[in-house]
Amino acid sequence: MTNALFASGLSRNEQKQVLKHERTNRKVGRWGAWELIQFQKGSIGRSWAADFAQAHINNVFSVLDRTLATGVRHLAITSLSGIRPSWPEMQRIKDELAGPEATAVEVYPPKEEIVDGANMYHLWIVTAPLPFTLHGRNRSTP
Repeated sequence: MTNALFASGLSRNEQKQVLKHERTNRKVGRWGAWELIQFQKGSIGRSWAADFAQAHINNVFSVLDRTLATGVRHLAITSLSGIRPSWPEMQRIKDELAGPEATAVEVYPPKEEIVDGANMYHLWIVTAPLPFTLHGRNRSTP
């Protein structure tokens, strides 16, 4: 069980009900509408997390959202249960928050750059086509 849910003040039985509800919603794809939450930069953490000033939440996921000076958009994704989003869930989050035509990548950094203090998964919405595709050619070439 996640620390946030554990610290929520809900009874153990209520926590179990919340997690059961999340499992059901994820299974059937019923997430609910995204709600945009705005907050002051620096109010949710230090280091890279201090740059966030908004989040999107629904009945299943919470997504911190920031845009870097380069124009690259960073989505930091977590579920209430802490269970990793599946590939189709990550694709749906990207489509719903950044658009179906956007390209996003998930990065596995060098060991010295790893930050793993929370059960979050990150998508980076890039501003230019990638130099590769699953089709073996650059998207910018015919």
